[in-house]
Amino acid sequence: MYYNNGIPVYRTIKEIKPFFEYTKVSEVYWERPVPEIVKIRDGELSVVLIHGIDPMEVNGSWTLYKEYFVNTWNSLLPKNCGLYIFIYPTLDVPLEETAKILVDEIIKLNKKVNIYAHSMGGILLRYVLQNEEFREFVNKIIFAGTPHLGTPLANFVVLDKSVLKFHPKWDIIKTVILMANTAWVFIDAPNYKYLTFGFEKPEIPENINFMNFAAKINANTSSIVKNLINTDFFSSIALQILESTIKIIYPKDSDFTQNDGMVPLFSATYYGNEKVFEGFDHADLAISETIVKEAIKYFFGE
Repeated sequence: MYYNNGIPVYRTIKEIKPFFEYTKVSEVYWERPVPEIVKIRDGELSVVLIHGIDPMEVNGSWTLYKEYFVNTWNSLLPKNCGLYIFIYPTLDVPLEETAKILVDEIIKLNKKVNIYAHSMGGILLRYVLQNEEFREFVNKIIFAGTPHLGTPLANFVVLDKSVLKFHPKWDIIKTVILMANTAWVFIDAPNYKYLTFGFEKPEIPENINFMNFAAKINANTSSIVKNLINTDFFSSIALQILESTIKIIYPKDSDFTQNDGMVPLFSATYYGNEKVFEGFDHADLAISETIVKEAIKYFFGE
């Protein structure tokens, strides 16, 4: 943890070459979450949730993000349906290793499940789907806000900042990186490499029954206010700021400017078969009642 005159300015789980001013640095020890499927409730027809990268897991494995994710699904899922969530260390344990554990956990459940994978959870799932035995236990899948091709924000996180300093809009990029870090939008960690453009990931095998859920932030005031009221206020504010910043950094005709505040629309919908939620953001894909209700319809019908 880096401080500047007593104020935290940057969090990282690995040693970095600071690109900002600081007066003090301290080390905090943390325990990685144990990878396991956690049962929320029993049921004949089940949904397994897979969360995305979680910068706040350094404070404990059961974060507000995971609580909101589970609580929204638990309140809307029909009572005869089971609900599980796969908890795993997201920041520095390679997804290839975590995928092996998820395979074992699903096989132990020994029943067909529907899977709702949010953000990097969808990238993890792409690794897991390479296992033929695992695929036998999968009914339907929703990739929600999964950066199939990557996201430019992750590239800013992992790139050498001494190189970024030559970017014509470095001052803006630096401000956004520091702001997003202190707001817990991200923590500097190795696994952001999986979310970058250019990082090779396994393909989705044929004959997988899946859909892509994607969100696109709208600039109109009523849409923004509605989203702030109906979902998590602080995450919505942060994602609105990131979305506005992307429009400043990239030209208007860039593919990056249509996004959910975190993932470009073309990346989240790359494999087609998509449903796009206008006026929603990246966090909403995990916690919005509107979106979760649509997911339940896809899994179980009307």
